[in-house]
Amino acid sequence: MRPLSFTLIAILSLLLQACSVAYRSEAPAVGAPPGTNHKSFLAALAVADAAQRELQNGNAAPYKAIWSQTEQVTLIGGFGGGVEKGWPSVSKRIDWVDTQFSSGTNTIERLVTRSDGKLGYVVQIERIRFQAPGQTRESSRDYRVTMLFSYESGDWKLVHRHADSQMMRQAP
Repeated sequence: MRPLSFTLIAILSLLLQACSVAYRSEAPAVGAPPGTNHKSFLAALAVADAAQRELQNGNAAPYKAIWSQTEQVTLIGGFGGGVEKGWPSVSKRIDWVDTQFSSGTNTIERLVTRSDGKLGYVVQIERIRFQAPGQTRESSRDYRVTMLFSYESGDWKLVHRHADSQMMRQAP
């Protein structure tokens, strides 16, 4: 059985190939929807970064606002646990995560960003520094993250996030 992260990356790759993905930084074609240029996707990632910093400081509202609120969204959180599926479950998990952080900062290292105007993804490393509830010293977490976005109703929305802390290679 393949690890879930390998399967998700394979699915992302197939989806993007099926959509004839090309890295685009130029203006969209005449008559194309406004989300079709790569610059709009990069701008959405900047909004997502800011929303994540808010979450790491105990404010979940901006982070929840970047998510698609459908039954098809999924979240595999960096604190472990199962796969959350559907907006009610994902929203509840985000509310819980909101209580786990304060005084948060992060650095993000983007490894890959791709978009085709309707679908975009990012693979990145996140280094988070924060205070956990009831703690006085700083805590830290480093995550490998994959996020999938969909362009819907004139905006890029997060539809899947997978974060894990398995940064060290381990033999089977």
